[in-house]
Amino acid sequence: GVPVGGDMVAGDTIEEAWVVAGLPFTGTGNTCLFNDDYDEVCPYSGSVSPDVVYAFMPAADMLLIMDLCDGYPYSYDTKAYIYEDAAGNLVACDDDGCGSAYGYASYVWNAPVFSGHIYYCVVDGYGGDCGDYLLKLYEGEPCVVECPAGALLEGEPECGTDYVDLYNAGCNEVPYAFQDIIPCDGEPITYCGQTGVYYFGTGLYRDTDWYQVVTTAADMINWTCESEAPINFYILDGLYGCSNIGFLGSTTTVPCEPYTFANVQLVVPGIYWLWVGPAAWDLEIYDCANVEYGW
Repeated sequence: GVPVGGDMVAGDTIEEAWVVAGLPFTGTGNTCLFNDDYDEVCPYSGSVSPDVVYAFMPAADMLLIMDLCDGYPYSYDTKAYIYEDAAGNLVACDDDGCGSAYGYASYVWNAPVFSGHIYYCVVDGYGGDCGDYLLKLYEGEPCVVECPAGALLEGEPECGTDYVDLYNAGCNEVPYAFQDIIPCDGEPITYCGQTGVYYFGTGLYRDTDWYQVVTTAADMINWTCESEAPINFYILDGLYGCSNIGFLGSTTTVPCEPYTFANVQLVVPGIYWLWVGPAAWDLEIYDCANVEYGW
């Protein structure tokens, strides 16, 4: 709580935090105007970015979302975390939860907070980055993706510490491994799967799932995706193999809000991949046992 490099200013530390009177809340500013007082590892350490603090006292137990996604493309590479009552009492932390499509902005999803406590929401940065931000704080809701009757199961073993992803890791492992999808001739196919983030040794890895479709003529695909956490879904052109992949569509889903790629043209007969993976290397959000998706 001791400021470094200058005098205290409003919002600079938890002692001088901006007060959030109620939710939903929107705040804007520029972190370059503040000092570097705090840092958390999620998963990157050594940040020297300046940070700004907001204080919130919930009237009831709830789930809290700290959302910096809407600041893109005007914001910088952010980091966000929440303390309970004092610096160091970490509740949740995120670096790139909005995904690459949002410039690696941060998204803390469904952090549990309780009445009678003060929560300090810190807007920080990766490395030494600082800049403009747009912060939204609002109440979250539990998100469960139900696997419907008759759906096909991905079938991959649950990832975890020192997991070796050989099941449907696509171009990410050698030998390449894809999960084949038989063209559906107009009838919809539903798949349910799991993904997550895990440590192998000292490195942090994502479980990425590659589904392969092989067409024999020009075709079209509609793909609706839903997930329990922000997940990247890509439609990839595999006509020239792993060394020259093309993107036909990409999105980062909002939890429990289905997204549809409509009428995507597969103009040239050949190989196409449906790619699924976590939007960030974040163990808090992407626990391997708890992140379900369906398409």
